[in-house]
Amino acid sequence: MSLRISPGARRFSLLGWPLLAILILAGPWAGTAAAEEVTVTDLAGREVTIPHGAERVILGEGRLLYTLAALHPEDPFAPLVGWRDELRRFDSDAWARLRARFPRAERLATFGKAVNGEFSLERALALGPDAIVFDLAAWPALSDGPALEVLEAAGIPVVFVDFLTEPDRHLAPSVRLLGRLFAAEARAEALLTLRRESLAAVAARLPEGRPRVLIETAAGLHPDCCRSVGDDNLGRVVRLAGGDNIAAAHIPGVFGRLHPEWVLAQDPEVIVMTGGDWQGLRETAVPMGYDTAAEEARGAMERLIETRQGWSELAAVRHGRVHALWHQFYNTPFQFVAVQRLAKWLHPEAMADLDPESLWQRLHDDFLPLPAEGAFWASLREETP
Repeated sequence: MSLRISPGARRFSLLGWPLLAILILAGPWAGTAAAEEVTVTDLAGREVTIPHGAERVILGEGRLLYTLAALHPEDPFAPLVGWRDELRRFDSDAWARLRARFPRAERLATFGKAVNGEFSLERALALGPDAIVFDLAAWPALSDGPALEVLEAAGIPVVFVDFLTEPDRHLAPSVRLLGRLFAAEARAEALLTLRRESLAAVAARLPEGRPRVLIETAAGLHPDCCRSVGDDNLGRVVRLAGGDNIAAAHIPGVFGRLHPEWVLAQDPEVIVMTGGDWQGLRETAVPMGYDTAAEEARGAMERLIETRQGWSELAAVRHGRVHALWHQFYNTPFQFVAVQRLAKWLHPEAMADLDPESLWQRLHDDFLPLPAEGAFWASLREETP
């Protein structure tokens, strides 16, 4: 029998669940104690004691692997026993490179999406992890059901981090929390220092004017216009880069949909589409990532614009101010690179001396076990040096 979380499920007693009781009492972690422990406050506001340098961790959000790769580039999969492996489907370019370099990744247990009630408690208990890390977006489903009670009874620490909902406030404490969990505090602080310095370089150069920006997420993956973001996440990237996100007051949450006619009426000055390695899912998606060239992204943007009624008359299209960014900037600690790149598009004269390409290269050289190849941004009109 596989026990799964249901967002509508209520807390329950372990009486009547003999399999779980046996796992809790006889699991391989019962009665053990970490050599060194740390107590942290996670991003759900919970005080949690976790093993320092945990060696058996489950990632409940697969894109946390990008952060772990920056903290443990020698082998980000080494401290894991399981993960939600959506990189296989949505980041197959990065996955192919990581799998080739770290074959152990193929043997990790895999889990479904907690927010959809697909995370298997039974499998997690059987693995006996030192800790489980979830994204804060999963908090409502997990706190409303039996999951946290069962895991706490089993002595398994659960921590929540947030690179998605409010990354402007939560990104730094999330990186620090993961740095403590994985005994990589120095690397965590080095990454945050690079972020802080990179954002400060933009802030010091910002002029007063703010171009009006449309962010279209996963452009072409959903062929209809337009999925976008509210005031945080990539919306906050727009603000930090010196732009005015036209959807900020229109979308109350992180993500939402804008009506095509509303977009035409707003007539944005700049359009930024996000893309990824998704052509296997839908050929109209804007390609971005380690296997992509800027010319391919440019062609995809041109084709999307041609199919959309009224887009040829938008100011952003007429003036060639349509760009693409790698979608995964939205849920990784690397958003500061996107801020620099967007700032240079929005304010080319004020940001003339910024070099986001070199910043992206430095991030890979100093932190990541991947080469900085491919295309992670592109423009409708080819940019000149």
